[in-house]
Amino acid sequence: MSSLPSIAIAGATGNIGKLFDDPRVGCPNPNLLFTTGTYIIDALLSPAFRPKFGDIIALTRSSTTEASKALIARGIKVVEVDTKNVDNLAEALKGVDVFVDAMVSTADGLAASSNYIKAAARSGVKFYIPSEFGFDHHRMDFEHPVWDGKTVIEEEAVKAGLRLSRITVVLFLEDSFNPAFGFDIPNSTVTVVGTADSRFSFTAKADIGYSVAGVIALWAENPSAVPHTLHVASDTMTYGEVRDLLSKTYGREFKLVTEDADEYRKKALAEIPKPGEDILGNLLLYLRLLHANGVGDHSVNHNELINPGEKYWKWKKNAEYIEETKSA
Repeated sequence: MSSLPSIAIAGATGNIGKLFDDPRVGCPNPNLLFTTGTYIIDALLSPAFRPKFGDIIALTRSSTTEASKALIARGIKVVEVDTKNVDNLAEALKGVDVFVDAMVSTADGLAASSNYIKAAARSGVKFYIPSEFGFDHHRMDFEHPVWDGKTVIEEEAVKAGLRLSRITVVLFLEDSFNPAFGFDIPNSTVTVVGTADSRFSFTAKADIGYSVAGVIALWAENPSAVPHTLHVASDTMTYGEVRDLLSKTYGREFKLVTEDADEYRKKALAEIPKPGEDILGNLLLYLRLLHANGVGDHSVNHNELINPGEKYWKWKKNAEYIEETKSA
């Protein structure tokens, strides 16, 4: 591009995800949050990327919250929007080159994403990053309203003529080491659905933010180099390798327990949310199911494409994170 791209972000002051406290998946932590918006802002403002971008705009329902005030203090332009009003959203996106959707994929969030797509197409947005930041649902062999909704959003964007790139990351590293995903650290147990040699990936939240910044920077330099779907990962391991890493780091033996993948699949698919139910309520059941069939393996990825030789940032490894948090 001849000038620095302007970027607008929906969800910069909020969370991707929700609180999970579901006894069906054994998650004891009521404060488990899946968040990315603030990490995207941090990456865009980092010394490695800030000189590559023009205006950075946060789209929010209120500019007077403490979160919005904090963004303003960092030089972010905060614009109030009504996500139910396409005309209002189109006005907010006038002159914007890149639109990043970091909103939660609830039913309301998906409806807002749909309105943003209409507004982005009307306003001439050139590049769109949808709210993916999880498993690649193109690889899935069952339906679920969260990923079905993401597919609909993608199809709407393509139909509207928006150039887009899906960034898929599998698991958020900071939210993964708890019983909900089979890692019961207090009881020194790792439980796997399927076999211990199943490979799956983790991506640190900061690395997700940097990945968004890296994709936008690559698009600004060479739009044709950016694929429709990107797989990124901070680290990829098998359950057995994670068990060995935990044993080494904590200085005690972790037991490996396996669950039958077919039985787990039957149980999970029987609980897919029905129309009108909370579509995020039992999502963790399905994340573990996806591990069992290899959907979460990003060992072949686009890391080098967006961060060649770790030129812009260093990917965070599981060993580093576990060492940092073992006394927490």
